[in-house]
Amino acid sequence: MRTLDKLLPDERGRIEEVSGNGTLRQRLLDMGVVPGAEIRVMRVAPLGDPVEYMVRGYRLSLRRTEAANVLVEDLPCQDCPKRRRACRGRRRFRCRRWLRWLDRSEGHGQ
Repeated sequence: MRTLDKLLPDERGRIEEVSGNGTLRQRLLDMGVVPGAEIRVMRVAPLGDPVEYMVRGYRLSLRRTEAANVLVEDLPCQDCPKRRRACRGRRRFRCRRWLRWLDRSEGHGQ
């Protein structure tokens, strides 16, 4: 399992846990980010923050710091006929800035 801010564009996951301080956690729960719901990364802003997610049939934009409080379980790729875990080849959208940000945040590329 990993946090929501680590999902790449077009990846999906199932929400397992919502943490954070009381007001942030309650706000996320009120917006539909509840355990058991499926969530998908739709697109990333040009500078990498905020990120747009599809949850419960509507689009929701969250900052990366807010998304770091949501723990998700990876779901198989919807487009891949074999339903593999991480299908990189058939992805219709890949954000290079997002990938660069992930490398920087994990201490790579400095």
